[in-house]
Amino acid sequence: MSSQIVPGTTQTGPLPMEPTVTQYPLYENPYDNLQVDSDTEFELHGVTLGGSELAAYMTSLSPYVAKLEAYFRLFDVKHKVVAEPIPDVGPRGKVPYITVGETRISDSQLIIDWLKRTVSDPDTQLTEEQKAIGHAVKRALEDHLYWIIIYFEFFDQQGFDFLVSNTLGDTSVLPADVQEAVRVRRDDFRKRCYDQGIARYTHAEIVDKAKKDFESISVILGEKRFLLGNGAPSSYDATLFGFTQAFFQARGMHPEITDFVRTIPNLGRYIQNIQETWYPELKLAFDPA
Repeated sequence: MSSQIVPGTTQTGPLPMEPTVTQYPLYENPYDNLQVDSDTEFELHGVTLGGSELAAYMTSLSPYVAKLEAYFRLFDVKHKVVAEPIPDVGPRGKVPYITVGETRISDSQLIIDWLKRTVSDPDTQLTEEQKAIGHAVKRALEDHLYWIIIYFEFFDQQGFDFLVSNTLGDTSVLPADVQEAVRVRRDDFRKRCYDQGIARYTHAEIVDKAKKDFESISVILGEKRFLLGNGAPSSYDATLFGFTQAFFQARGMHPEITDFVRTIPNLGRYIQNIQETWYPELKLAFDPA
């Protein structure tokens, strides 16, 4: 190894070793392996609620799974749901993902963008301004409200107990290795919450952050039936419904936020409209204001 004079000194010596950088595997969606049309049935893999009582009110506590299923339902994409109790099985180590035969496509938004290119695009009627508004709302939900959801699912004890009871049931009867896997997963997500920053706020501050998100979305929604107009839903409605349904339907996860959102008339009507139209098998857990 060559030597180098360190600036400001007369000493020489070997260059310091470069730190080892962890290399993470990347998954490239094999779009070219799929030939699909409007008759293709997709398998939607995601965390479900199984036989829990909450399953009568919603299909998944995972916002991204709920978002993709909402897209399939809103736009009549043929699919069936495959329960994946361990999210790490996905191609990118997460759910949801879809399969056609043996081919797997990962990431809810990449799946939606691909379906828009290959099957049909429900956003063709939108103006550029509407698309920009939809994109901004989607980012508020996926990059901000998402972390509040994760906080209540894994960091907050009451929220975690609610999540576990509705997805795994009584963990004390599960095998020891499964119990340990649950503990490790919770520790991982608690660390992610702290590293991202949401867990560095007080409980009251986090609730206030969520309230501000919902207040802003309520203003944008106004008296429209759908986020960007009255005529028909857009792909952005799948995101909005997928990320907000649980706040209305699953009070045990985050009671302070649920009690607040249920007082917002237009958002309550929005959830009611989509659920009664596209999820007729589900019950409402609230009376719209």
